[in-house]
Amino acid sequence: MDQERLLAAVLLADVVGSVPLYERIGDDAALRQVSGCLDAIRQIVAEHGGDFIYSKGDDVLSLFETPEAALRAVCRIGGQLTKEPLIARIGLHFGAVIRARGAVFGDVVNVTARLSATANPGEVLISQSFFEALSADSRGTLRLLDKMAFKGKQELFDVYTLRTDDGAPSTHVASRGTFVDRRSAPPPPINLVIRYEDQLRSCRNNELVTIGRSPECDIVVQRPWVSRHHATFTISNGKARLVERSSSGTFVSMGSGQEVFVRREDILLFGSGVISPGRRSTLGDAQILRYEIIPG
Repeated sequence: MDQERLLAAVLLADVVGSVPLYERIGDDAALRQVSGCLDAIRQIVAEHGGDFIYSKGDDVLSLFETPEAALRAVCRIGGQLTKEPLIARIGLHFGAVIRARGAVFGDVVNVTARLSATANPGEVLISQSFFEALSADSRGTLRLLDKMAFKGKQELFDVYTLRTDDGAPSTHVASRGTFVDRRSAPPPPINLVIRYEDQLRSCRNNELVTIGRSPECDIVVQRPWVSRHHATFTISNGKARLVERSSSGTFVSMGSGQEVFVRREDILLFGSGVISPGRRSTLGDAQILRYEIIPG
């Protein structure tokens, strides 16, 4: 069997949002949008010197000779294709791969797949080896997200993501002719108030309030088990939501008092309740954030 071992930057873009799209607008129309989205990603990859390997389902796997070229391709995906409902979650990794039988194999490919699967919709997760292979200028466009554990791996990985100024998701992908669901009447406005010790923040429609260990966050929680950018409060279409993106997770309890654990997923918030990053709220060292939703 002919095979080639080479150093490469591996990009895996997984498009999410197709399942509700098929239900909402039907198979034929949804397939056209999904296919257009995947074709658009393939075109951007080719324009930046990438080598398309395969597409399975709703994902696209590509190789690049340099991390710089792969990073430029990802920035193009985020810069040009920004409409919902189809959104990409992307993994970027760099290392030795084996190319054989028209595909690529090896641990680097497996880790890239785990990065993509762990990313939130609209997010790019980037490995430490990819980061180290970049130039100093390109490294400045990334920020350290956290150390993360991946299934089947014993060590923790330093994981980076794209640096954004507004805290918005870093990569959105959409195809031509995006379906828009127009409502006859907008939901009533609400205001989300969050309190932690002497810190107080409010969040209104289409606003973000970030919590984490980093001084860049709106609410700073200085504890080692809290991620640098742990979670985000947001309001959209009259619904309050906690977007959890940490490696340690968050405990949430609402009106009933029952506590639920979330990690790297979204949860809708109702009424008032308690948020405890990385620790059960009943533990003595838990850092308690209290929230309340009031009419806007």
